Amino acid sequence: MYVLAKHAYALDPGRQVFPDGTINNQWRGFTSMWDALISWDGRWYTKIAGSGLGGPIGAVDEDGVPYELRLAFFPLYPFLARPLTYLSIEPATACLIVSFVSAIAAAWGLYAIGRHVRDHRVGLMLVAVWAVAPAAMTQNGAFTESLFTALAAWALYAVLKERWLIAGLLAGLSGLSRPTATALIGTVALAALVAVLQRRGGWRPFAAIALAPAGLLAYFAFASARLGSFEKYTSIHDNTFGARFDWGENTWNMSTDILIGVDGDNADKPIRVLSLIMLVAFVVMFVLLVPRAPWQLTVFAAAMLALATLSHTHMSMAGRHLLPTFPVLLVPAFLLARMSNRDLGIVLGVIALLSGWYAGWLPFISGQAI
Repeated sequence: MYVLAKHAYALDPGRQVFPDGTINNQWRGFTSMWDALISWDGRWYTKIAGSGLGGPIGAVDEDGVPYELRLAFFPLYPFLARPLTYLSIEPATACLIVSFVSAIAAAWGLYAIGRHVRDHRVGLMLVAVWAVAPAAMTQNGAFTESLFTALAAWALYAVLKERWLIAGLLAGLSGLSRPTATALIGTVALAALVAVLQRRGGWRPFAAIALAPAGLLAYFAFASARLGSFEKYTSIHDNTFGARFDWGENTWNMSTDILIGVDGDNADKPIRVLSLIMLVAFVVMFVLLVPRAPWQLTVFAAAMLALATLSHTHMSMAGRHLLPTFPVLLVPAFLLARMSNRDLGIVLGVIALLSGWYAGWLPFISGQAI
């Protein structure tokens, strides 16, 4: 990423590379790798980390952006970074520190799941594949992928171990991190319900069912109260940021245009072709995962894939949105675990180079969102 950032600047120092991600959507000239890591959603999270959810509805911040728009971004991630700003740490740096710590916690959780499903080596390979997956650079940026993945990994591990209170608490916390937490909440609640029906775990599965949606419902209630209604809250997502559940219309239109040429220029844009390839790869891995992993992991993976494909978002973000669908990465982890250390080093080294290239190509060469 660093090398391509330097290369892009040498080719055209004045090039307008990517929008700044704010409501004004101003295009920015080339800056640095650091700037890419705090672009788009990261600029909103750094705002919240620096000054909270802001002032009264109808007022604007120092950049002229309405405070109410901050409510579209769930508070757990920036609120974990906010205490660091009291130590004179810049909000952007504080967010990246939280991402770094969360990535370590996520890697540990993935290892625990891989070891539980198969063995120590599969656990290590699951972490390795996740670390070199396309768009893996966002695990270090000011985004919620690392934090949500950490919460999801440990919640699912708790489910597999039938530690229901921990699973419910972590699922509840995840509901304060991002809306796709519904996939984890549903998985934990379903697994707990199965335990109830099978009369396992006593009262604890009941507690997990109650705790799992608590965070998400609490934030919906808070945001709706601030804005006056839940409809006004959802309209911010839809009308301002274009994020909505469209039953796959956006994904279908892009896919058909690339494959058979329907109406548009998607096939002429490499990022959209790559996004479709990544999506298909994850679907194939999911199909291969189903008979090889505990059903709790496959249910979570299916829900995450459904949310990624049935929602209307910018297609360049597909790689980032697919990162928390980590159970499907057990499929390549199983294969890599069978390799010799020499072959493993070569394969992972090549994939790491490709992932690093993609990390720089996406924002600086293609000029798209990460």
